Amino acid sequence: MQSDAASKQSLIKQEVACMKSYAADPANNFTNYAPAIGAPEVVDAVHSGLQPCATFAGGANISNNKFQVAQYLSPTVYPGQIQMIIQGGPNAAFLIGGSPGTPIPSYTAGPYVARFDPATGAQIWRTSLPIAPGQWIAAPSGAVVKGGWVVVVVGPTIYKLNPTTGKIVASAEQPILDGEAIDANFDGFAIAPDSTGTILLKSQNRSTGCTIQGNQAMSMCTTDYGPQPDTTVVAVSSVTLANITAIKLSQPVAARPTLVANGGNTDMYLAGATRGVRVTWNPKTKTLNEDTSWQPPYLLAGQTTGDAPVPVGKWVIFNNNASPPVKAPGVPVCAVAAKMSDAANIHRICPWGMTIPAGKSSNAPASFSTDPQKNLIFMQDMLMGGVFAVHLNQSSGKMKVKWSRPDWRTSDYFTASGPSSNRVLSSQYLSSNFPSQVQTGTWTESVLWVNEATGKTVAQSATNGPTDLAWMVQPAYAGRWYTMTLRGTIIIYVPQKCSTRVSRPVSPQSITKCPPIKPGVTG
Repeated sequence: MQSDAASKQSLIKQEVACMKSYAADPANNFTNYAPAIGAPEVVDAVHSGLQPCATFAGGANISNNKFQVAQYLSPTVYPGQIQMIIQGGPNAAFLIGGSPGTPIPSYTAGPYVARFDPATGAQIWRTSLPIAPGQWIAAPSGAVVKGGWVVVVVGPTIYKLNPTTGKIVASAEQPILDGEAIDANFDGFAIAPDSTGTILLKSQNRSTGCTIQGNQAMSMCTTDYGPQPDTTVVAVSSVTLANITAIKLSQPVAARPTLVANGGNTDMYLAGATRGVRVTWNPKTKTLNEDTSWQPPYLLAGQTTGDAPVPVGKWVIFNNNASPPVKAPGVPVCAVAAKMSDAANIHRICPWGMTIPAGKSSNAPASFSTDPQKNLIFMQDMLMGGVFAVHLNQSSGKMKVKWSRPDWRTSDYFTASGPSSNRVLSSQYLSSNFPSQVQTGTWTESVLWVNEATGKTVAQSATNGPTDLAWMVQPAYAGRWYTMTLRGTIIIYVPQKCSTRVSRPVSPQSITKCPPIKPGVTG
């Protein structure tokens, strides 16, 4: 019988081969990224959440088996919490910490990058990132680029680190064309599918003179310090990190970008204050241009700015929010499909209805996720509760609910993993009392895996304390999954197929569990 260690190595070998093949196809949007399993925002240009090479429970058939979920905690507690985990392969796991979107009063040491053991979460090295005194600290961004280099952005500065030693081999502050550099944060890391792997970034900005830290500064500073400066978009050399060019957009944009190849150019899609935004990067002329001919209106009266849009085929999918409160009666989250070739061709689906019930609010702090192979969109509303899987008709742009889970509440992205015929969808599963406990950070949650085709539960972990909101349960190698707790630790989950060889339940016991072994059965 194959040992557990040998089985994991065999599984990793399969996953690595699968990723190399998958990433080599430009249609899968991995060009110039390391061909690695990981979280949507850090492994591909469209942030879909689709990871067909990630393995669930050793590849077991999800329709004909029962599953339990083992879990264990990293021995290292990372100070200032973990904001992002980025992976460059089965033995190349990194995290960015110390740059929380919500400030931690007791933590003042600043941002850092750490490498950790992907099997245990134990720290291997940690490198502090130098920042200017008083620099606005908000949620960071980064990725492992082609060649294995770790590239991260905090504030207006981009850093390149040696993956083996953690040494900073290059850094460069990017220009800010409106407002001050001390009040800027390049939160959206994206790599163009051009011949040199140009890095494209866009800024978030807090009002000039404000000293509030964290992402909430973007909204909390405007009353006393005036409107946010307009967003800067930059093109950066992936080799030297030198700035190639920069433009100022016509408005401030809070959420992160996604990229789509368009002939020899690259189109960046953004959610503007009222309309969609498209910026085009031309690698031949080395220019950026805001395309004012493409500005689809994606908000209804009673809705506020959405998160990062997600491309699906010929369409760009926008979401929206109703929190913070708006003047008009609030409208819950909708999905809006805008055609790339025609900004006037838009379609909308609002599965939560058109009115927010009294006493409730609506908010989706993470983007929708998608399965581009199946034209599926996965919608969530953290405060209204519920998850919808929606099918997009590529020809007409019309959308239709495929299945729903009213009980499923999540703030996070979704990951669709595994081959098309045996694919699971996963995200956090927040406790029913979450809305009343979000301000105190005392809610509980588990991790849920469902059959992507039906929405039916496949596996669910034990209930744990809170993790970082608006970030995802993310796949890793050898069937592992990670979440980041508010205590600065990593929880590592390993779903397991039940069999006659599983004689004892995992501890802590997961919500889905294996039936007891019958006496005398040994497998």
